[in-house]
Amino acid sequence: MHYIRLLRPPALVPANGASRNGLPSLSLVLTITTDLGDSFLCPGAPINLVVELQVEADDEVDDEDDEEDAAENGDEENGSQNKRTQPKTHLFSLATTAVGNAKKNKPAQGGDLAWKAGLRVLKLEAALPKEAAAFWNSDDVKKLCIRAANANISATHARQIIYPTESSSGSVGGNGLIMPLWVDVPDAVIHSGELFPHVALRRLEISPDEGNTAAVEVEEEIGESIARHVWDAGLVSVAFLADTCLGKLKSAPKASHNSKKRPHDGDEDDDPHSKETQVSILKTMLRPQKKDDNATLRVLELGSGVGILGIGLAKILHEAAKVADPSAAVDYRGATVLLTDLPEAEERARSNMALLDFAPLDTIRLEYANLDWQDGHLGHFGPGVVASPPQPFDLVMLSDCTYNVDMLPALVGTLSALQTATNQTTQRVLLTKKTRHESEELLFILLKDAGWKMLAGGGHPIRLPVLDDNDEQTIEVFIFERTI
Repeated sequence: MHYIRLLRPPALVPANGASRNGLPSLSLVLTITTDLGDSFLCPGAPINLVVELQVEADDEVDDEDDEEDAAENGDEENGSQNKRTQPKTHLFSLATTAVGNAKKNKPAQGGDLAWKAGLRVLKLEAALPKEAAAFWNSDDVKKLCIRAANANISATHARQIIYPTESSSGSVGGNGLIMPLWVDVPDAVIHSGELFPHVALRRLEISPDEGNTAAVEVEEEIGESIARHVWDAGLVSVAFLADTCLGKLKSAPKASHNSKKRPHDGDEDDDPHSKETQVSILKTMLRPQKKDDNATLRVLELGSGVGILGIGLAKILHEAAKVADPSAAVDYRGATVLLTDLPEAEERARSNMALLDFAPLDTIRLEYANLDWQDGHLGHFGPGVVASPPQPFDLVMLSDCTYNVDMLPALVGTLSALQTATNQTTQRVLLTKKTRHESEELLFILLKDAGWKMLAGGGHPIRLPVLDDNDEQTIEVFIFERTI
C-alpha cells in the first residue's frame, strides 16, 4: 500500500491581476511512497490525482411535516418560514497545474494531475474555482483532500485493506491502494495570513453498514521523517479489529498457507488452539477475564506512536456498544483503552485522542501513559500503567514495534513483567508486524524462551494491496499467550 504525503505544508499563492475570480491558489509539494518512505510508487500506468476543497456547512432545508400542516390550515406564509438546518459536505475540485519539470509533469485530462513511474516529487499549483468563493471566505470547516481520482484505488474503508481484491462498491477492482490525506484550512490561514499547520489527517471508515460513515481519524506530521506517521501494521490492525468486532466487512477469505514457520510454531495436530480461527480467539480476548459481573474490558497498547491502533480500537468498541443488544454476552460499555509510548510521542497521541468523538454515548475510556521498555522490563511501571491495587489487562496489543532489533529483549521483558505486575494469570497479546529485515525473527526466539506461546497455529498473513507488482508487502497477525 502507498500513501500520498505532503513534503511541506500547503502555501497560499495570492491572486494576481490575471486571476479570473480573485481567489488564491495553493502551492503543494507531494510524493507517494510506502509507509516508511523507503520506496516510491512506480505504477505501470499513470495515476490521476485529484485535489478537492471539502466544506462542512449548515444548509437550510424545508421541514416537510410543518409545510404540510401549514398548507392544510391555509397558513402557507408561515409554512414557508419553517426551515431547519442540517450539515452538508460541499466538494469543489481544484484545477491543478504542474510547477517545474513541466515536460515530465503534464496535467492529465480534466485538469487532474498524474503520478508516473520514476517520479519522486510532484510540485503543483491548485486553483480554487469561483463556485467556492463564498465558502472559502466563510467560517465553515474547510479541508483540502488529495486522493487518487479512481475511487477503487483510494484507501478509504477498512474492507479495502482486509479484502483487497474487491473495491468498496463490491465490484472486482485492482489490487493496489493509495491512502489519501486531508489538511485543515484554518480561518487564520485565509484571513490573517498565518501558515498552514504541519499536520495532515488520515481517515479510515470502519463500519460494515452502508451509509454509516463512522471512521477512525488521526493526524500525522507533514514531512519526510518516518516518526509520528501512520504505519502499515497499525492500519491493518484497525481493519482487522473492525472486521472482528463490527461484523464481517465481507465474507471471510480463504486461509493462506504461505505463513513462514517460526522457531516455536507447534504441530497443529498437537496444538489445542490450532482449529480456532484468530477471529474467534480475538473475540474471546475482547471479553473481560474477571468473574465480576461489573467487569469491563481493559486493553493496553505498547508503542502507540500517533495512536492509530489504540484510538482505532476505542472507536470500534464505541460503535459496537451503540448497537449491542443489552442481553448480549459482550458489552463494551465502560471499556478502557490505554495507549503507552515514550514521552516524545505523548503530545501527538493526546492530540489525536482529542479528535475522537464518542457522542451520543460516552462509552469508552481512552487514556495515555508514558512507558519506556527499558524501565518496563525491570518491572518499573508508573501508576498510569499499573494502578494500586493492580488491575489486569484483558489484552495487550502492539503493531510495528519489532523493527528495532536492539529493543526486542526489552519489549519481551516488558510484556512478561507487565503480566506479573498486574497479577494476570493468563495474558494474551495481539501483535501485528511488517517484517523489515530478517533479524526481526529474534523476537520469536525471545518470546518462546520467556514462555509465550503462539496461538491459532501461527501467524496469519495479510497481503497489502499494492499497485507496484515489484513491491510486494505483507502484514502478519499473531496472537500469543502466557500462563504463570
